[in-house]
Amino acid sequence: MARDKIDREFIVITITNFPEGGAPANYLNLFCKGLKENNRNVKVWLLKGYAFGNYSNNEIRQNISNDGIPYIYLSSPKRPVENLKKIGNDVIAWFRLIIYLIKLAPNRKTTTILLYNNELQFSIPIFFGAKLLGIQIISFVSEYYDKSAFNSSLMRKLKWYGFLINFNYFNKASNRLIVFSHYLKNLYLKQGVDKQKIIVQPNLTDFEYWHIDKGEARYTLGYSGTPSLKDGLADLLYAISKLKNENIPVSLLIIGDSTFGKSIIPELQKLCESLSISDLVTFTGLVGNDQVRKHLSECKILTLTRPNIIQTQAGFPTKLGEYFASGKQILTTDFGDIPIYFKPMVELVMAKCGNIEDISSKIKWIIQHPDESEQIRKNGYIKAKQMLSYNTSLNRIIKEI
Repeated sequence: MARDKIDREFIVITITNFPEGGAPANYLNLFCKGLKENNRNVKVWLLKGYAFGNYSNNEIRQNISNDGIPYIYLSSPKRPVENLKKIGNDVIAWFRLIIYLIKLAPNRKTTTILLYNNELQFSIPIFFGAKLLGIQIISFVSEYYDKSAFNSSLMRKLKWYGFLINFNYFNKASNRLIVFSHYLKNLYLKQGVDKQKIIVQPNLTDFEYWHIDKGEARYTLGYSGTPSLKDGLADLLYAISKLKNENIPVSLLIIGDSTFGKSIIPELQKLCESLSISDLVTFTGLVGNDQVRKHLSECKILTLTRPNIIQTQAGFPTKLGEYFASGKQILTTDFGDIPIYFKPMVELVMAKCGNIEDISSKIKWIIQHPDESEQIRKNGYIKAKQMLSYNTSLNRIIKEI
Protein backbone atom coordinates (compact mmCIF):
# COMPACT_ATOMS: atom_id res chain seq x y z
CA MET A 1 0.00 0.00 0.00
CA ALA A 2 2.79 2.45 0.92
CA ARG A 3 4.60 1.71 -2.34
CA ASP A 4 1.40 2.29 -4.34
CA LYS A 5 0.97 5.60 -2.53
CA ILE A 6 4.37 6.83 -3.72
CA ASP A 7 4.50 5.18 -7.16
CA ARG A 8 0.94 5.83 -8.33
CA GLU A 9 0.85 8.67 -10.80
CA PHE A 10 -2.12 10.97 -11.36
CA ILE A 11 -2.38 12.49 -14.84
CA VAL A 12 -4.71 15.49 -15.01
CA ILE A 13 -6.03 16.00 -18.55
CA THR A 14 -7.91 19.24 -19.06
CA ILE A 15 -9.23 21.79 -21.56
CA THR A 16 -8.91 24.58 -18.95
CA ASN A 17 -6.04 26.89 -18.09
CA PHE A 18 -3.44 25.82 -15.52
CA PRO A 19 -2.16 26.68 -12.94
CA GLU A 20 -4.16 29.94 -13.00
CA GLY A 21 -6.50 31.81 -15.30
CA GLY A 22 -10.08 31.44 -14.09
CA ALA A 23 -12.15 29.33 -11.71
CA PRO A 24 -11.50 25.87 -13.28
CA ALA A 25 -7.75 26.54 -13.30
CA ASN A 26 -7.81 27.57 -9.64
CA TYR A 27 -9.76 24.42 -8.75
CA LEU A 28 -7.37 22.08 -10.56
CA ASN A 29 -4.33 23.88 -9.15
CA LEU A 30 -5.58 23.31 -5.59
CA PHE A 31 -6.53 19.71 -6.37
CA CYS A 32 -3.02 19.03 -7.69
CA LYS A 33 -1.45 20.90 -4.79
CA GLY A 34 -3.43 18.77 -2.35
CA LEU A 35 -2.33 15.56 -4.07
CA LYS A 36 1.31 16.63 -3.95
CA GLU A 37 1.05 17.58 -0.27
CA ASN A 38 -0.32 14.07 0.34
CA ASN A 39 2.75 12.51 -1.28
CA ARG A 40 1.15 11.73 -4.64
CA ASN A 41 2.85 12.11 -8.01
CA VAL A 42 0.83 14.37 -10.31
CA LYS A 43 1.30 16.05 -13.68
CA VAL A 44 -1.00 17.99 -16.01
CA TRP A 45 -1.65 17.65 -19.75
CA LEU A 46 -3.27 20.75 -21.28
CA LEU A 47 -5.39 20.14 -24.37
CA LYS A 48 -5.87 23.85 -25.07
CA GLY A 49 -3.49 26.80 -25.08
CA TYR A 50 -3.60 29.49 -22.41
CA ALA A 51 -6.49 31.98 -22.73
CA PHE A 52 -7.19 34.67 -20.14
CA GLY A 53 -8.08 38.04 -21.62
CA ASN A 54 -4.98 39.93 -22.76
CA TYR A 55 -2.81 38.13 -20.23
CA SER A 56 -0.14 35.82 -21.58
CA ASN A 57 1.74 32.96 -20.00
CA ASN A 58 5.43 32.41 -20.74
CA GLU A 59 4.47 30.51 -23.93
CA ILE A 60 6.66 27.43 -23.53
CA ARG A 61 5.29 23.91 -23.94
CA GLN A 62 6.59 22.43 -20.69
CA ASN A 63 6.72 24.12 -17.33
CA ILE A 64 6.41 23.61 -13.57
CA SER A 65 3.95 25.52 -11.40
CA ASN A 66 4.98 27.40 -8.24
CA ASP A 67 3.75 24.38 -6.27
CA GLY A 68 6.04 22.03 -8.19
CA ILE A 69 3.40 20.53 -10.51
CA PRO A 70 4.80 19.75 -14.01
CA TYR A 71 2.49 20.58 -16.92
CA ILE A 72 2.69 20.39 -20.70
CA TYR A 73 0.67 21.84 -23.59
CA LEU A 74 -0.34 19.27 -26.19
CA SER A 75 -1.02 22.10 -28.66
CA SER A 76 0.19 25.69 -28.93
CA PRO A 77 0.89 27.24 -25.49
CA LYS A 78 -1.26 30.24 -26.45
CA ARG A 79 -4.86 29.67 -27.52
CA PRO A 80 -5.62 31.33 -30.87
CA VAL A 81 -8.66 33.52 -31.50
CA GLU A 82 -9.27 32.54 -35.14
CA ASN A 83 -11.57 29.53 -35.63
CA LEU A 84 -9.37 27.78 -38.22
CA LYS A 85 -6.34 28.04 -35.97
CA LYS A 86 -8.41 26.71 -33.06
CA ILE A 87 -9.37 23.67 -35.13
CA GLY A 88 -5.75 23.18 -36.16
CA ASN A 89 -4.62 23.29 -32.53
CA ASP A 90 -7.29 20.77 -31.55
CA VAL A 91 -6.07 18.40 -34.27
CA ILE A 92 -2.48 18.70 -33.05
CA ALA A 93 -3.57 18.12 -29.45
CA TRP A 94 -5.68 15.10 -30.51
CA PHE A 95 -2.74 13.31 -32.14
CA ARG A 96 -0.31 14.17 -29.37
CA LEU A 97 -2.87 12.95 -26.83
CA ILE A 98 -2.94 9.52 -28.48
CA ILE A 99 0.87 9.35 -28.42
CA TYR A 100 1.00 10.34 -24.76
CA LEU A 101 -1.68 7.78 -23.85
CA ILE A 102 0.29 5.02 -25.57
CA LYS A 103 3.36 6.01 -23.52
CA LEU A 104 1.36 5.25 -20.35
CA ALA A 105 1.10 1.55 -21.25
CA PRO A 106 4.13 0.30 -19.24
CA ASN A 107 2.81 1.97 -16.04
CA ARG A 108 -0.92 1.49 -16.69
CA LYS A 109 -1.55 -0.39 -13.42
CA THR A 110 -0.23 2.48 -11.31
CA THR A 111 -1.71 5.35 -13.32
CA THR A 112 -4.95 7.25 -12.73
CA ILE A 113 -6.34 9.80 -15.19
CA LEU A 114 -8.15 12.79 -13.67
CA LEU A 115 -10.25 14.23 -16.48
CA TYR A 116 -11.62 17.80 -16.57
CA ASN A 117 -13.13 17.93 -20.05
CA ASN A 118 -16.53 18.29 -21.70
CA GLU A 119 -15.46 18.18 -25.36
CA LEU A 120 -16.35 14.99 -27.20
CA GLN A 121 -13.40 14.94 -29.61
CA PHE A 122 -11.00 14.49 -26.69
CA SER A 123 -13.15 12.13 -24.64
CA ILE A 124 -13.22 9.54 -27.44
CA PRO A 125 -9.45 8.75 -27.48
CA ILE A 126 -9.09 9.18 -23.72
CA PHE A 127 -11.82 6.72 -22.75
CA PHE A 128 -11.10 4.16 -25.46
CA GLY A 129 -7.36 4.36 -24.78
CA ALA A 130 -7.80 4.10 -21.01
CA LYS A 131 -10.22 1.18 -21.26
CA LEU A 132 -7.91 -0.62 -23.68
CA LEU A 133 -4.93 -0.17 -21.36
CA GLY A 134 -6.86 -0.73 -18.13
CA ILE A 135 -6.19 2.76 -16.74
CA GLN A 136 -8.56 4.16 -14.14
CA ILE A 137 -10.42 7.38 -15.05
CA ILE A 138 -11.89 9.81 -12.54
CA SER A 139 -13.94 12.56 -14.18
CA PHE A 140 -14.70 16.01 -12.80
CA VAL A 141 -18.23 17.19 -13.62
CA SER A 142 -18.49 20.85 -12.74
CA GLU A 143 -21.61 22.07 -14.54
CA TYR A 144 -24.60 21.46 -16.79
CA TYR A 145 -25.82 23.78 -19.53
CA ASP A 146 -29.19 24.88 -20.77
CA LYS A 147 -29.63 24.22 -24.49
CA SER A 148 -30.45 27.89 -25.09
CA ALA A 149 -26.81 28.77 -24.38
CA PHE A 150 -25.81 26.94 -27.60
CA ASN A 151 -28.38 28.30 -30.06
CA SER A 152 -26.29 31.13 -31.53
CA SER A 153 -24.77 29.15 -34.42
CA LEU A 154 -24.49 25.71 -36.03
CA MET A 155 -21.09 25.14 -34.44
CA ARG A 156 -22.52 25.99 -31.02
CA LYS A 157 -25.37 23.53 -31.56
CA LEU A 158 -22.87 20.81 -32.46
CA LYS A 159 -21.00 21.62 -29.26
CA TRP A 160 -24.24 21.14 -27.33
CA TYR A 161 -24.79 17.64 -28.70
CA GLY A 162 -21.14 16.84 -28.06
CA PHE A 163 -21.55 18.02 -24.49
CA LEU A 164 -24.65 15.81 -24.04
CA ILE A 165 -22.89 12.70 -25.36
CA ASN A 166 -19.93 13.39 -23.12
CA PHE A 167 -22.12 14.03 -20.07
CA ASN A 168 -24.56 11.13 -20.54
CA TYR A 169 -22.26 8.41 -21.88
CA PHE A 170 -18.53 8.96 -21.50
CA ASN A 171 -18.69 10.40 -17.97
CA LYS A 172 -20.79 7.42 -16.88
CA ALA A 173 -18.00 5.14 -18.10
CA SER A 174 -15.60 6.70 -15.58
CA ASN A 175 -14.48 4.66 -12.58
CA ARG A 176 -15.46 7.56 -10.31
CA LEU A 177 -17.18 10.93 -10.72
CA ILE A 178 -16.33 14.05 -8.73
CA VAL A 179 -19.37 16.30 -9.14
CA PHE A 180 -19.74 19.86 -7.90
CA SER A 181 -23.39 19.72 -6.79
CA HIS A 182 -26.23 17.50 -5.62
CA TYR A 183 -28.09 18.53 -8.78
CA LEU A 184 -25.43 16.75 -10.85
CA LYS A 185 -25.36 13.79 -8.48
CA ASN A 186 -29.12 13.36 -8.81
CA LEU A 187 -28.93 13.52 -12.62
CA TYR A 188 -26.49 10.60 -12.61
CA LEU A 189 -28.44 8.65 -9.99
CA LYS A 190 -31.53 8.90 -12.23
CA GLN A 191 -29.44 7.42 -15.05
CA GLY A 192 -28.56 4.42 -12.90
CA VAL A 193 -25.04 5.36 -11.82
CA ASP A 194 -24.06 3.66 -8.56
CA LYS A 195 -24.06 6.26 -5.79
CA GLN A 196 -20.78 4.77 -4.51
CA LYS A 197 -19.11 6.01 -7.70
CA ILE A 198 -20.11 9.64 -7.07
CA ILE A 199 -18.23 12.08 -4.85
CA VAL A 200 -19.82 15.48 -4.21
CA GLN A 201 -17.24 18.21 -3.63
CA PRO A 202 -18.63 21.70 -4.23
CA ASN A 203 -15.31 23.46 -4.65
CA LEU A 204 -11.85 24.00 -3.21
CA THR A 205 -10.40 27.11 -1.57
CA ASP A 206 -6.99 28.08 -0.25
CA PHE A 207 -8.04 29.88 2.94
CA GLU A 208 -4.51 31.11 3.66
CA TYR A 209 -4.07 32.70 0.23
CA TRP A 210 -7.44 34.48 0.20
CA HIS A 211 -7.25 35.74 3.78
CA ILE A 212 -7.37 39.54 3.85
CA ASP A 213 -6.25 41.75 6.72
CA LYS A 214 -9.04 44.08 7.76
CA GLY A 215 -8.79 47.65 6.60
CA GLU A 216 -10.99 50.59 5.68
CA ALA A 217 -13.39 49.71 2.84
CA ARG A 218 -13.63 52.07 -0.15
CA TYR A 219 -16.76 50.39 -1.55
CA THR A 220 -19.94 49.22 0.13
CA LEU A 221 -20.34 46.20 -2.15
CA GLY A 222 -18.00 44.04 -4.17
CA TYR A 223 -18.46 41.40 -6.85
CA SER A 224 -15.74 39.18 -8.30
CA GLY A 225 -16.00 36.90 -11.32
CA THR A 226 -17.34 36.86 -14.86
CA PRO A 227 -20.20 39.40 -14.81
CA SER A 228 -22.50 37.40 -17.12
CA LEU A 229 -26.26 36.73 -17.13
CA LYS A 230 -25.96 33.65 -14.94
CA ASP A 231 -24.09 35.67 -12.34
CA GLY A 232 -27.05 37.96 -11.64
CA LEU A 233 -25.30 41.33 -12.00
CA ALA A 234 -28.44 42.94 -13.44
CA ASP A 235 -30.42 42.07 -10.29
CA LEU A 236 -27.68 43.58 -8.14
CA LEU A 237 -27.61 46.78 -10.19
CA TYR A 238 -31.39 47.15 -9.96
CA ALA A 239 -31.13 46.64 -6.19
CA ILE A 240 -28.53 49.43 -5.98
CA SER A 241 -30.86 51.71 -7.93
CA LYS A 242 -33.65 50.92 -5.49
CA LEU A 243 -31.43 51.69 -2.50
CA LYS A 244 -30.38 54.97 -4.09
CA ASN A 245 -34.04 55.95 -4.47
CA GLU A 246 -34.49 55.19 -0.76
CA ASN A 247 -31.62 57.59 0.02
CA ILE A 248 -29.34 54.71 1.01
CA PRO A 249 -26.48 55.27 -1.44
CA VAL A 250 -24.13 52.33 -1.82
CA SER A 251 -21.12 51.86 -4.08
CA LEU A 252 -20.19 48.71 -6.00
CA LEU A 253 -16.85 47.44 -7.29
CA ILE A 254 -17.15 44.84 -10.09
CA ILE A 255 -13.94 42.83 -10.36
CA GLY A 256 -13.45 40.84 -13.57
CA ASP A 257 -14.71 40.43 -17.12
CA SER A 258 -15.06 37.71 -19.74
CA THR A 259 -11.93 35.55 -19.61
CA PHE A 260 -11.78 35.06 -23.39
CA GLY A 261 -13.35 36.96 -26.25
CA LYS A 262 -15.63 40.00 -26.17
CA SER A 263 -15.89 42.13 -23.02
CA ILE A 264 -19.15 42.05 -21.05
CA ILE A 265 -18.54 45.40 -19.34
CA PRO A 266 -20.00 47.75 -22.02
CA GLU A 267 -23.48 46.19 -21.68
CA LEU A 268 -23.35 46.58 -17.91
CA GLN A 269 -22.21 50.18 -18.24
CA LYS A 270 -25.25 50.90 -20.45
CA LEU A 271 -27.53 49.38 -17.82
CA CYS A 272 -25.89 51.52 -15.13
CA GLU A 273 -26.51 54.61 -17.24
CA SER A 274 -30.19 53.72 -17.71
CA LEU A 275 -30.55 53.28 -13.93
CA SER A 276 -28.66 56.51 -13.19
CA ILE A 277 -26.12 54.69 -11.00
CA SER A 278 -22.98 55.04 -13.15
CA ASP A 279 -21.37 57.16 -10.43
CA LEU A 280 -21.91 54.34 -7.91
CA VAL A 281 -20.39 51.48 -9.94
CA THR A 282 -16.69 50.93 -10.72
CA PHE A 283 -15.28 48.27 -13.08
CA THR A 284 -11.75 46.91 -12.77
CA GLY A 285 -11.78 44.78 -15.92
CA LEU A 286 -10.07 41.39 -16.02
CA VAL A 287 -7.29 41.08 -13.43
CA GLY A 288 -5.13 38.30 -11.98
CA ASN A 289 -5.62 36.64 -8.59
CA ASP A 290 -3.28 38.95 -6.67
CA GLN A 291 -5.20 42.00 -7.91
CA VAL A 292 -8.53 40.29 -7.17
CA ARG A 293 -7.45 39.78 -3.59
CA LYS A 294 -6.36 43.43 -3.30
CA HIS A 295 -9.69 44.66 -4.68
CA LEU A 296 -11.70 42.39 -2.37
CA SER A 297 -9.97 44.07 0.56
CA GLU A 298 -11.49 47.37 -0.58
CA CYS A 299 -15.09 46.13 -0.20
CA LYS A 300 -17.26 45.91 2.90
CA ILE A 301 -19.83 43.36 1.66
CA LEU A 302 -19.11 40.75 -1.04
CA THR A 303 -22.07 39.80 -3.21
CA LEU A 304 -23.18 36.79 -5.25
CA THR A 305 -26.71 37.34 -6.58
CA ARG A 306 -27.08 34.56 -9.13
CA PRO A 307 -30.51 33.51 -10.45
CA ASN A 308 -31.83 29.98 -9.93
CA ILE A 309 -31.28 28.58 -13.45
CA ILE A 310 -29.86 25.24 -14.65
CA GLN A 311 -26.27 26.48 -14.77
CA THR A 312 -26.35 27.82 -11.21
CA GLN A 313 -28.18 24.77 -9.84
CA ALA A 314 -25.63 22.42 -11.39
CA GLY A 315 -22.45 24.26 -10.41
CA PHE A 316 -21.03 25.71 -7.24
CA PRO A 317 -19.43 29.18 -7.19
CA THR A 318 -15.68 29.22 -6.71
CA LYS A 319 -15.99 32.82 -5.56
CA LEU A 320 -18.08 31.91 -2.53
CA GLY A 321 -15.17 30.04 -0.97
CA GLU A 322 -12.85 32.94 -1.74
CA TYR A 323 -15.36 35.37 -0.24
CA PHE A 324 -15.53 33.32 2.96
CA ALA A 325 -11.75 33.00 3.15
CA SER A 326 -11.37 36.78 2.82
CA GLY A 327 -13.24 37.20 6.11
CA LYS A 328 -15.66 39.74 4.64
CA GLN A 329 -19.42 40.07 5.06
CA ILE A 330 -21.26 38.12 2.35
CA LEU A 331 -24.63 38.44 0.66
CA THR A 332 -25.75 35.63 -1.64
CA THR A 333 -28.98 34.46 -3.23
CA ASP A 334 -30.43 31.04 -2.39
CA PHE A 335 -29.44 29.21 -5.57
CA GLY A 336 -28.20 25.66 -6.09
CA ASP A 337 -26.65 23.86 -3.12
CA ILE A 338 -26.03 26.94 -1.00
CA PRO A 339 -29.16 26.44 1.20
CA ILE A 340 -28.14 22.77 1.61
CA TYR A 341 -24.81 23.69 3.15
CA PHE A 342 -25.53 26.97 4.96
CA LYS A 343 -28.36 28.02 7.28
CA PRO A 344 -29.97 31.29 6.16
CA MET A 345 -29.39 34.20 8.55
CA VAL A 346 -27.34 31.89 10.80
CA GLU A 347 -24.30 31.06 8.66
CA LEU A 348 -25.00 33.20 5.59
CA VAL A 349 -27.17 36.18 4.66
CA MET A 350 -29.36 34.96 1.78
CA ALA A 351 -31.81 36.76 -0.48
CA LYS A 352 -34.34 35.15 -2.78
CA CYS A 353 -33.11 34.54 -6.33
CA GLY A 354 -34.31 37.13 -8.83
CA ASN A 355 -36.05 39.15 -6.12
CA ILE A 356 -34.68 42.71 -6.34
CA GLU A 357 -36.75 43.81 -3.36
CA ASP A 358 -35.27 41.07 -1.17
CA ILE A 359 -31.72 41.64 -2.43
CA SER A 360 -31.89 45.36 -1.62
CA SER A 361 -33.49 44.74 1.79
CA LYS A 362 -30.78 42.21 2.73
CA ILE A 363 -28.05 44.69 1.78
CA LYS A 364 -29.76 47.30 3.93
CA TRP A 365 -30.09 44.78 6.79
CA ILE A 366 -26.35 44.02 6.79
CA ILE A 367 -25.53 47.74 6.84
CA GLN A 368 -27.99 48.48 9.63
CA HIS A 369 -27.27 45.39 11.80
CA PRO A 370 -23.47 45.19 12.09
CA ASP A 371 -23.40 43.04 15.26
CA GLU A 372 -25.84 40.40 14.01
CA SER A 373 -24.25 40.24 10.56
CA GLU A 374 -20.79 39.91 12.14
CA GLN A 375 -21.92 36.82 14.07
CA ILE A 376 -23.35 35.33 10.87
CA ARG A 377 -20.04 36.02 9.15
CA LYS A 378 -18.11 34.17 11.88
CA ASN A 379 -20.47 31.17 11.79
CA GLY A 380 -20.25 30.97 8.00
CA TYR A 381 -16.47 31.17 7.99
CA ILE A 382 -16.17 28.18 10.33
CA LYS A 383 -18.61 26.11 8.27
CA ALA A 384 -17.03 27.06 4.93
CA LYS A 385 -13.50 26.27 6.09
CA GLN A 386 -14.56 22.78 7.13
CA MET A 387 -16.32 22.18 3.82
CA LEU A 388 -14.23 24.01 1.19
CA SER A 389 -10.64 24.11 2.44
CA TYR A 390 -8.56 22.18 -0.09
CA ASN A 391 -6.44 20.56 2.65
CA THR A 392 -9.43 18.99 4.41
CA SER A 393 -11.29 18.14 1.20
CA LEU A 394 -8.34 16.42 -0.51
CA ASN A 395 -7.71 14.22 2.52
CA ARG A 396 -11.31 12.99 2.25
CA ILE A 397 -11.27 12.60 -1.54
CA ILE A 398 -7.99 10.68 -1.57
CA LYS A 399 -9.42 8.15 0.88
CA GLU A 400 -12.41 7.62 -1.42
CA ILE A 401 -10.47 7.28 -4.68
